[in-house]
Amino acid sequence: MRLICPSNLEECVPLRITDANGTEGAMLGGRAPMGIRPRSAQSSLRYFATIPLTIDPALCLSLFVADFKEIVSLRGRVNELGFLSISRHPPLPRSTEPSQSDSALSEHNLWLLEATSDWIEDEEGKRLVRPNHKLGGRPYLVRQKTKLTSDLDELRRIGFIMVAQFDFPTGDDAVVSGNWPFGDGMFALFGREPFSEEDWKWYWDF
Repeated sequence: MRLICPSNLEECVPLRITDANGTEGAMLGGRAPMGIRPRSAQSSLRYFATIPLTIDPALCLSLFVADFKEIVSLRGRVNELGFLSISRHPPLPRSTEPSQSDSALSEHNLWLLEATSDWIEDEEGKRLVRPNHKLGGRPYLVRQKTKLTSDLDELRRIGFIMVAQFDFPTGDDAVVSGNWPFGDGMFALFGREPFSEEDWKWYWDF
């Protein structure tokens, strides 16, 4: 059973970065899950996070991301894999051995909150897509651009859904040290079944 319903864009599952126990298999920074390495040959890829994808069977996604200076030219558009690598696996504990792909971010767990509306109101009462970390829902766009909006509409048309979104850590999160790989911007991961190597796209902007 999937955590994210592709036919329901009205709800999302918020995520929190925590120093306490989190949701099984969900983590951020530090060492990747045991035995998991980037699938790409890109040597600069570093571990970023692991998120749940399905409950029964229990499957997770681990994300590895290139350095900020390498992805900065890719802002504000839909991208293929290359500077991002994804591994799908069952829930696993963190590795006990260091590796070249270890994250510069401090180690934390991720906590999945109850599903909620993907819409919020700002201080002026304007309705907008929920920013912050979440599974499912719609991507929060830092800049509304016609080409980007059109590309995202096309992704939905051909079966992609937003799997996860990560914002810069906020006051609700544990304190994260190290360089956040997406600057102070917004990252969104899109996937479609059967979630093979060609079934992933991503966006980020700041």
